[in-house]
Amino acid sequence: MTAQIDDMFRYNGTNFSVSGISEGELFDPGLLGLKPVGTCTACWRGYQAIFAISQSHLVLDTLHVNLFAEDEDYKRQAGPPINGVSPTGPHGEHDWFNNNYIGLDYHLEYTGGLLLADGFIDDLYVHMGFHPAWKYMTVIELIFANGILQADFDRSERMAEIRQKIIESRDENAESRMLTQDEIRDFVERSFDRTYTM
Repeated sequence: MTAQIDDMFRYNGTNFSVSGISEGELFDPGLLGLKPVGTCTACWRGYQAIFAISQSHLVLDTLHVNLFAEDEDYKRQAGPPINGVSPTGPHGEHDWFNNNYIGLDYHLEYTGGLLLADGFIDDLYVHMGFHPAWKYMTVIELIFANGILQADFDRSERMAEIRQKIIESRDENAESRMLTQDEIRDFVERSFDRTYTM
């Protein structure tokens, strides 16, 4: 397994990783008729979403997705227009996605919290899933109601406290024993789960 490509969120001039979602999924490409296909271990979902705020409203700004014709081996299928935007093919830094929707401004009606993270701490890297918010130096929580931004909070200090407790707990419980199959399964599931409670 490989650490996964994060969804991103452009907020106050910074590109943050989306590291926590309090209420289900933030975006489902299936609702737009898309069937993403994973083509590399760093993106099992087959897509990367980039979100932003437009006039206080949560929007899907950019979508990178892999779509293939079902009857042909890995032949690119051009996706449908979304919000009046047609996709471009592979190019530049996103050449491993075969459909790139830029400037979508697609409104989302999400209600709940999001954790945006920046400044990943390299010593905490694990080669699996999505990295949780406590592994970052800066964490901002955004609260939405029906897609409208209600509030933002700096949670960096709280994440630093959590990080310290987790590191201390790991140091105290360090053992050279083998993990059970259930422990490995739980670890993998947690690695791909970005939910958190508010």
